[in-house]
Amino acid sequence: MVLQMPSLEVNGNVKLLVFVGWAIYGVLPTFHWGITMGGMENPMVKMLVPRVLGMYVISGGAFAIYLTKIPERWFPGSVDYIGSSHQWWHVLVVLALYYWHNTGMLYVEYRMNHGCPSNMVL
Repeated sequence: MVLQMPSLEVNGNVKLLVFVGWAIYGVLPTFHWGITMGGMENPMVKMLVPRVLGMYVISGGAFAIYLTKIPERWFPGSVDYIGSSHQWWHVLVVLALYYWHNTGMLYVEYRMNHGCPSNMVL
């Protein structure tokens, strides 16, 4: 269907706003959850919030490399096949997903050892 349209160009500012909005959509609920669970005094919040922020830092670095096209700017013509910003973006996104997977495993391990709190208010 997209290929049948003569032109499907989206403004770069619109793309940027979508990506930033998408990131905020994940960060705000994390902070809300952390506050409602008692802040950094809660051991689960103390463990998970830095991991979530770390995942966003890795993803933000990937986005910054992709947006600025750093290797291509610094070494024009020499990173056409190996080492382009798009490839570094993929590497960092996979690293962020691996980091996020390990965060999930830490959460499962925490729940297996500590269980759910009995005084939790929903």
